Amino acid sequence: MSTGPSPLFVPLHPSPRLVAQMTGLSLEQSELEVSQQHNLKRMLRRIRASRQRAAPTSSPRGLRHLGTSIRKHMPSLTLPSAIIGDGKAGDRPAEDDSADWLDEGKGSNEDDGLLLRKMDIIMDISDAPSSDVLRERVADLFNRVFEPKPKIQAAHVDIRRLSGAMTNCVFMVAINPAPTVPSSSHHLSHVHKWTSSLRGKAGKPTSSHLLPTKYLLRVYGTGVDEFLSREKELYWLSQLTSLGFGPRMYGIFGNGRLEEFLESTTLTKDDIRDPSTSKHIARRMCELHSLVSYYRPYAGSTHQGRPADAATMFAHVDTSGHPELWTNVDSWMKLVQKKWPRILQVCRGNAQCVEILDNWTKVEQAVAKLRRLVDGSSSPVVFAHDDLQYGNILRLTSTGELVVVDFEYAGYNHRGFDIANHFCEWMADYHHEFRPHLLNEDMYPVKQQREGFLRTYVKAKAFLDANMKADAGVVESDEGRVVLREITLSDERIAEEIERLEKEVEVFIPASHFHWGVWGLLQACSSEIDFDYVGYATQRLAIFLRQIKSM
Repeated sequence: MSTGPSPLFVPLHPSPRLVAQMTGLSLEQSELEVSQQHNLKRMLRRIRASRQRAAPTSSPRGLRHLGTSIRKHMPSLTLPSAIIGDGKAGDRPAEDDSADWLDEGKGSNEDDGLLLRKMDIIMDISDAPSSDVLRERVADLFNRVFEPKPKIQAAHVDIRRLSGAMTNCVFMVAINPAPTVPSSSHHLSHVHKWTSSLRGKAGKPTSSHLLPTKYLLRVYGTGVDEFLSREKELYWLSQLTSLGFGPRMYGIFGNGRLEEFLESTTLTKDDIRDPSTSKHIARRMCELHSLVSYYRPYAGSTHQGRPADAATMFAHVDTSGHPELWTNVDSWMKLVQKKWPRILQVCRGNAQCVEILDNWTKVEQAVAKLRRLVDGSSSPVVFAHDDLQYGNILRLTSTGELVVVDFEYAGYNHRGFDIANHFCEWMADYHHEFRPHLLNEDMYPVKQQREGFLRTYVKAKAFLDANMKADAGVVESDEGRVVLREITLSDERIAEEIERLEKEVEVFIPASHFHWGVWGLLQACSSEIDFDYVGYATQRLAIFLRQIKSM
């Protein structure tokens, strides 16, 4: 193994060929390295611009509360100060021209004008409406959300059911001709202004009044709200949208939401095994995890310190930083007890499931052991997606960029859980002809595949740790120029960090199985989706019990 430094990010837009020469990567791999360097810069620029806008008006317990070190909530890699530096002379930062940070010429302030509309209405599809009736209902919904002039008629609506969602009905809606809004519209006066680079758009609409033609309509499944906080999901979506993560939201209603349609393809079970794609996913995950330094937990309060609009609309969202793993497990275990007779009824055809239920005390004892193991893992709390399966990752058609969607279970959680859960999803094939509900344990990533993912995560995190300041008052730009630190890590240091992450992740593999095993039991009681939730839950719980016993 070489002992020399491993270049992470090379300044000043080098050619992919130069990166290939410096890193020993193939030309194809080096093109991805350069592309991802630019994406990380864009993310940092959005966060810094957002801090600059918020800092002057934030209360002492508002965004300025971010001044506490990032290390408190997302401990840095164990890197010596000589590598990371402290911002003083001698750290040799690399400078980039401001154009490198702009999203195809768009100023950062242009992404802020959209006001999310929350409406107390229901999109009813429980009666399996005909296509004509469905178009009428969708037209009415769009008229309420956008208040277009003229109103959208049912004849203007084309709607198509999309596959892949396990808990929602998801539709692609096309409006032809595209709806328009008056320039005086309070709700959508800036709807035409959004980021083009990450989402791969050719440019802005030709008229400031013209809205997109395609949208994604999500109608939530029945019974899901019992064990899923839609308010929390919408809160995080509203925050992430402002930084360019995921699709833009246009409106939310009683049982669903309307959001931006991204021209893309959904990843498959084979895609996530591709080494380049796996590295790409590792970067996306690391970016999300790093957001904990910006959206810090507010201990002791569910809303104190948030901007007034967020505190009003999402007053009951817990932002204390309590890990979602235990929030979900504690809540779902109570629901299991509440629904015990129904669970026994739906599981009676599966002998292994009945056996697990008959010995539920053993499950509870295993959970107690899991808590002790997790508490001893010291896995930091980050902002986690918590459901990063292949169906929740889109590849944009025009750029090849990966976009993470479906933040139903996202929130503060242990870093190890998010990584372990993704690795567990390598075993899934939700489109299998005969057994879409079963995992293939032989498909869990082998050591080399895990190390490839974790190596990229380590490198991306080192870059973000060194360049993402937690102090909201710090403006890291000067006359249009942004300073970035050039980071190098030795191969030994990277290997040490990979080994440490491997041990951290190991504890959370059974945690993932238990989390989704209990989820499957509850889904079996209420979901109308054609999926063997009993078989799914049984396998996950059986693996959990087997693994926790050996730990």
